[in-house]
Amino acid sequence: MTVHYLATLNLFMIEIKVQCDCGQKFKFDVEPVNQQMPYAVTCPICGRDGTGKANAILQQMAPPAPVTAEAPAPVIAMVAAPAPAAPRLRMSAPSHAAAPAEAPAADAAMAPPAITGLARHPGDTTAAPVKKSSFGMALLGALIGTLAGTLVYFLVLKYCDVHYRIVAKFLALGVGGLAGWLAEVMGKGEGSKELGGITAVLVLCGLIGSQYLIALGWWHEELALFGQGETAYSLNVQSAKQVVQAVPTGSETEIRNFLAKQASEDGNTVTPAAVSADDVKEFHDKTLPQDQDLASGKMTEAQYDAQNDIDPAKEKESQKNEEGTFKSVFLLLLISRSNLIALAGAAGLAYKLSTNA
Repeated sequence: MTVHYLATLNLFMIEIKVQCDCGQKFKFDVEPVNQQMPYAVTCPICGRDGTGKANAILQQMAPPAPVTAEAPAPVIAMVAAPAPAAPRLRMSAPSHAAAPAEAPAADAAMAPPAITGLARHPGDTTAAPVKKSSFGMALLGALIGTLAGTLVYFLVLKYCDVHYRIVAKFLALGVGGLAGWLAEVMGKGEGSKELGGITAVLVLCGLIGSQYLIALGWWHEELALFGQGETAYSLNVQSAKQVVQAVPTGSETEIRNFLAKQASEDGNTVTPAAVSADDVKEFHDKTLPQDQDLASGKMTEAQYDAQNDIDPAKEKESQKNEEGTFKSVFLLLLISRSNLIALAGAAGLAYKLSTNA
């Protein structure tokens, strides 16, 4: 009879699902008494009382249909009523759970067994570490990329032949790409529009500066071929050093060899023996001492100008005119269509990569 009665009691067990204010969900089976909890329940995580919420759920549920026991009343009366069944909690907690808080002392006897596990409070989420971007490091990367790229750009344009100079214009894109990529990598994805603008400006300044220095070198080379771009004093000093190097002792043999070589460079075939004694004497007495003074610096520029009736003001004016001509030519080269396209492409690529657009 006792076994039959216990089996009958199990028909009244109801599954209750409660969500605590802390966010933890838990459920258990209970046999309600007058649609009320026969004992107190608490949250297995934070220890808050969940009896009120459980009673509210029971009130909303329809009472179970009564089951008539077949056992005679006297026998039922003789059997002691079983103690309320302990709740069987079933819950799905996150993988990392905190240790459950202790229940109040008054409800310690009726609290469900402590559940150990790795449940974690929903508010205690720990975000994964995020890489911290740096504007300063990104700017440093843009500067390093610009310097390295423009150095290669300068060397290719300066020392490669004309065919490679045309191809080298496309290296401008490489300069922009390198500067933008290093800004992105060293800045750890900083990617602001300000960084993109600064990187683009650095690339443009580097490319235009390289083009200016290259063009200036070419200009000076061309002027040197025609003896322009420098003062008469500096040109004669360079020539005097060559003479002193060719005629170190001032002997007649050295002078004859030097004068014959000069005559041959002018298109005439002259042997040292064909040089007249008067030419040797004039070179030895007049030209060689003056060249020695110029090469050693004994004769200053002012002395040379006074001796040769040279006006320094006119020389400076001539140099300014040459500089103005160079700047005009460089400006025309700078605003050429192909060069503008290359510069715009380099700046745009630097902006795109540095801002991670």
